[in-house]
Amino acid sequence: MSQKNIKEEFAKVILKAKVIAALFFILLAPSIVITVKGLDELFGYSEDVWFNISVIGFVIYGIYYLFFWKCPKCGNFPGRGWFRKNCDNCAVELS
Repeated sequence: MSQKNIKEEFAKVILKAKVIAALFFILLAPSIVITVKGLDELFGYSEDVWFNISVIGFVIYGIYYLFFWKCPKCGNFPGRGWFRKNCDNCAVELS
């Protein structure tokens, strides 16, 4: 796999991670609004329902992070962070 292909594949991994993180924050926002505003419900759903929905968003991101956050070259966890320059395992340049 060429260096260009590695960077392109890791860019796709990062893009998917950002989309899933955005989904998590969208699912978390109603819980934050309920807490800050002191509301009992929002859009007809209680605080507990919104909390459970935000937990589901967190679990989705966690699953992506554990199973799909991989270095395109070595297939191992490259290290934390969206702005990684190199893989911690194989030292290949990722971005």
